[in-house]
Amino acid sequence: MHNKPTTPYPPDPLRRFVPTPLRAVFDVDQTRVVVQTNDFSLLPELPLSTISEEDDNRRFEWKIVRDYDAPGTLEKSVSVASEKLTTVTMGPACLVAVDHERHELIGFIGAEVDVIAFRHVLLPLFYRLTATTSGATGQGILLGDQESSINA
Repeated sequence: MHNKPTTPYPPDPLRRFVPTPLRAVFDVDQTRVVVQTNDFSLLPELPLSTISEEDDNRRFEWKIVRDYDAPGTLEKSVSVASEKLTTVTMGPACLVAVDHERHELIGFIGAEVDVIAFRHVLLPLFYRLTATTSGATGQGILLGDQESSINA
């Protein structure tokens, strides 16, 4: 009798193939943001998009993956930026990368990062990274002093 492999094939240490079946489209400071995730709590509470689908210059893709294997909560951020790519880490519980040319953000969020930390720390960071890439001001969506909680 043959034993079935216990690890997925092909191996996916970067979590590239994690299904993100939840999808929503929002307006963020005149940018159409398409959010895909595997965790309902990681969908922003924003108005649904009214921007025309034909305007690809104003489209930005976010793929937010809840990584159940990533331990811990958010730590002080460390960012590295170039003309084409920005990465931000907040300890093992958070890794975010933005491809400026493709207008794509991908984030891996640990299981211990709660909804409050996601909404008050990570979402403002995502908005700022999106605004920086798309050329928007980034001010239309931030609420109160939330931007001051971003360490990046």
